[in-house]
Amino acid sequence: MKLPRSKFWGAVGLSFVSLIIILTIFAVWFTRQLTSDELNFITHLLQRFFGPFVIFSLLLGAICVWAVVAVFRNYIRPIHKISEKISLIYNTNPSYRIPGEGAGEIRRLCDRINEAAQRHETLAKHVDAKVQLAKSEFEQEKNTLAAIVAELPEGVLICNADGRILLYNNRAKQLLTGGSDRDLATAGSPESERYIGLGRSIFGIIDKNLLAHVIDQIIGKLQQNDPQAVSYFVVPGMDDRLLRVEAVPVLDQGGQLSGLVLIFYDITRQLATDSDLNLALQAVARGFRASLAGIRSAIETIIEYPKMDIDQLEKLRQIIHRESIRMGELLESNLSFDAKIGLNQWPLTTMSAENLTDLLTTRSLEKLQVRIRMEEISEPLWIKVDSYSFLLALLFLIDKLKTLIGVDELTCRLTELDWYVGLDLLWPGSPIKIETLREWEQAPLVFEQEGLSLTLREIIDHLGSDIGSYASKRLKGTSYLRLFLPVAETFEPEEVRPLAILPESRPEYYDFDLFDRAVQIAELENRLLTELTYTVFDMETTGLNPSEGDEILSIGAIRMVNCRLLREERFEQLVDPLRTVPWESVQIHGIHPEMLIGQPTIDKVLPRFQQFIDNTILVAHNAAFDMRFLQMKEEQTAVKIINPVLDTLLLSAVVHPSHSNHDLEAIAQRLGVRILGRHTAVGDALATGELFLKLLPLLAQNGIYTLKDALAASQKTYYARIKF
Repeated sequence: MKLPRSKFWGAVGLSFVSLIIILTIFAVWFTRQLTSDELNFITHLLQRFFGPFVIFSLLLGAICVWAVVAVFRNYIRPIHKISEKISLIYNTNPSYRIPGEGAGEIRRLCDRINEAAQRHETLAKHVDAKVQLAKSEFEQEKNTLAAIVAELPEGVLICNADGRILLYNNRAKQLLTGGSDRDLATAGSPESERYIGLGRSIFGIIDKNLLAHVIDQIIGKLQQNDPQAVSYFVVPGMDDRLLRVEAVPVLDQGGQLSGLVLIFYDITRQLATDSDLNLALQAVARGFRASLAGIRSAIETIIEYPKMDIDQLEKLRQIIHRESIRMGELLESNLSFDAKIGLNQWPLTTMSAENLTDLLTTRSLEKLQVRIRMEEISEPLWIKVDSYSFLLALLFLIDKLKTLIGVDELTCRLTELDWYVGLDLLWPGSPIKIETLREWEQAPLVFEQEGLSLTLREIIDHLGSDIGSYASKRLKGTSYLRLFLPVAETFEPEEVRPLAILPESRPEYYDFDLFDRAVQIAELENRLLTELTYTVFDMETTGLNPSEGDEILSIGAIRMVNCRLLREERFEQLVDPLRTVPWESVQIHGIHPEMLIGQPTIDKVLPRFQQFIDNTILVAHNAAFDMRFLQMKEEQTAVKIINPVLDTLLLSAVVHPSHSNHDLEAIAQRLGVRILGRHTAVGDALATGELFLKLLPLLAQNGIYTLKDALAASQKTYYARIKF
């Protein structure tokens, strides 16, 4: 608060010292111009009139100091403030007016500036009204699109080529994260917490290896000018859901891949129904086999003994009749399913078996150092398969074979088997025991950093495949594993969505400008402030002294992307401090002790908060206070916040050094920001975020463009030395 005053008295002191130096120099020069008699005469006068001379000198010094102070207060300091406030009016707050202070000329100058500012504001409002009128029809169309996309029954998410989320709707948020109503106090472990938001990485939701495989597959189709360049795969959602994903490429005007449209379908119930249907089919198959065996035995007996007596023939006819009735009953009792239910909701796509084995050869050598030697095939074979999960299954099996047998080379053979294609993995040695193979089938399908939540057997069943271990009859001393893949009878691509060229619109959960935000090679601190992603946060506490036992009561945070506050993407959580809450602090923030009953403790909240702020720059007002509380909790929670931090208090001091008041209310009044919910964590975070947006053009006007510039300028301010 004393920074401007210290500058003022520094200027006064400097002026006084300068005056003394000038008088001293003048006195030395003057004495050298006098003769000895003249010098003796003046010395005699000074000795005789020393008292009046000292009084005169002090009076002269006081007059000089008063003159300097008057000039500083009436001219120098007002001019400096005026220059700051003019930039405030024309860059941030057009409604701000400069109060008249200083000399009469300065006050008249302020009046003229205020008149010009009023005309500027009136003209700006008129222009804005014209622009809004021109944009009204476009806004209506944009809002209609936003409402339609937001309420689609399918989840829709768009990401750019770097995996940054550009768009999502309510259904996608519900399927992938459980929606916005999840209570942090009752949610699962921090490791299972998911966040979806603009600018966040899709790899926090979908496995990076899976998405890389999908992108490679789509790029391959685009290079072949395939008009159906889409991909299908399955990912786990929240609450044990299983989601079928349709990936449609987004192309730029040059036809290059710039992102993906991901459409999510919840197939959990359908797959459960499919499992019930598979069980019913197995029961029917067992019953049919028994009945067919009886019928076949009866018919073979009739054929072998054509001259049997009438009684025996009648008994055999009754057996045939009874078994045929039983087969009908099996059909009626076990297959009473809705005809609309498909036999398989797993996304299988048609592809060349040769392309699949090429992928297997590359991935096996790269991941396992196991060489795959391919046997030649006479003609192309087309199969129905989910390439990612099936490749994962094959790598899983090869890894098991390598561990069990120690092979570093396998032979891959493709065999056409009527309705199936047999994919064989051959090695010299004995076949795998059936019980070992069953153990593998029941194991979760996990390989290195990749994996699915299903077992090998579940994957095989969903793909309509099967697996067996055999000893080769043609090649002695050789065994093989065979996987049976459904044949695609004709290569007719399914009707799919057209390739997407992204429109230029920006509804609620959209930010298409992020398509152009590729990951930059430059260091984070060298990026422009307007390009960074921020988390604006605030905390309410039991008091002001973290080192003396005060605790965090509430944390609120809002994400900011592309200079937009995303009010829907917020973190808001009360914290049980495990101590009493002083009445003095309750009167400030309004958090009563009974509101904290049943709330999570800080060791549960901070890991989720760390996940929420991942890969963002933190913004707070008087950030040193909040960061000190977080630092005090590092040992207890094992959470260390290492994000770069910007402080709006320091930034305000950078752009308005002549102002003595930089608290939240004072800055908000200067910048024209209305504060709602003061002394609530989310309310203060919102206000801080709006202040930060207002400060950005003022920082640019002061030559502060990058994060590095802002951090360096902040550290030079007086307030950066305050410790908590």
